[in-house]
Amino acid sequence: MTQHTDVLILGGGISGCTAARFLRRPWLILERDNVLGGLSNQYQSQKYWFDFGGHYFHFQHSPAIFPHITGVTPFRLYRRRSRVWMFESLIPFPLQSHLDFLPPHYRQKITSELAEAGSTDKATLATQLNSRFGPTLYQLFFLPFLSKYYRRDLNELVPGLERGSIPPPASSQGQEKPEQTEQGYNPEFYYPAGGLRLFWRHYTSSLMPRVHLNEPVMAVDLARRRVETSRRTYGFTHLINTIPLPHFLSMLRGFRHDPELPRQLRHTTTRVTNLVLSQRRRRFHWVYLPARDHPYYRMGYYPAASVCKAYLEQTLPEHNALGDSEPDYSGLLRQLGVIKDPDEIVHVSHRDIPIGYVLFDALWFRKVPATIKRLRQQGVFSIGRYGGWTYSSMAADALAAMESALLINRDKA
Repeated sequence: MTQHTDVLILGGGISGCTAARFLRRPWLILERDNVLGGLSNQYQSQKYWFDFGGHYFHFQHSPAIFPHITGVTPFRLYRRRSRVWMFESLIPFPLQSHLDFLPPHYRQKITSELAEAGSTDKATLATQLNSRFGPTLYQLFFLPFLSKYYRRDLNELVPGLERGSIPPPASSQGQEKPEQTEQGYNPEFYYPAGGLRLFWRHYTSSLMPRVHLNEPVMAVDLARRRVETSRRTYGFTHLINTIPLPHFLSMLRGFRHDPELPRQLRHTTTRVTNLVLSQRRRRFHWVYLPARDHPYYRMGYYPAASVCKAYLEQTLPEHNALGDSEPDYSGLLRQLGVIKDPDEIVHVSHRDIPIGYVLFDALWFRKVPATIKRLRQQGVFSIGRYGGWTYSSMAADALAAMESALLINRDKA
């Protein structure tokens, strides 16, 4: 038996649920897990609830969605305090704006190279960063940090979609209050005062009657406007897809595309090591870790927690040669001043995120935007970080979902 709805939403994360909240047509959400929220919710480990790494709401480039998100439950504003661990000290981020914190010979050389910086229109991420910031800063920070972050040769990646994540060169000498010069897409961020779990409880309470949990999608037939799950078949007029684009394309019928594309689209896999600490010894929100003697690229504290919770993030090798092994991190935490003794680590929990970040190579620019456009022409809105196969924040995903829902509302079909 086929159940029909006007709008069928695949995936109940921030994109799918936001779209549902704005739709004025009959809709259903199909979610493979037993809760909504995806990676923007929390999971439980013993008596503790953890986020899936340090991902917060940034509204700098998505102000239109701000009142909708923050009107659900109280949010708290944080002025970012981010650092880089280098030369045995915590240097304010971004380095190019805080050169006075570097040793004199590095400062002089980087200042000279920044003044002579060339065009940023380069073929690869490596050549772009080298030209934009100069070879010294590139070798000192960008190369070692991004090599851990992507675990790929930077010459294989194409620039153009950083969207403010790498602030432009602008030296700021002798800042007494470096946090006042924070730059990038997240100089401030918002986080629910009661935590993400409470936010999701309120955000989805009105949606639940039309949500089907524990129902993974098995096949999509665009020609017949049908979706098959492990339980039943659904008919639809409009489709909103938020599940990963490669997986969606691999089970898609009635849509002509390169059958090799799902295997060619590349991404990282992230391992998050969540920690409960007996006390908080540092005031930064997170610190970038370019050093090559360990695999972690970032460490941070979670906000709005009743106990001190922290996280470490690393990108796993392409074929996950690490297995379940975990490098010793207690020495790193001592170096950072986060702990003085390993006994301060009260609890540890690991979570692997199979698709951490999309990798932008030449094939992405050739194939992904055109594929998303062709899907839209057939009534499929493939949106969000995963459905759109892009780099985006939770606020940007929510905004794109709102705009998609409004377009569907106006459609006369």
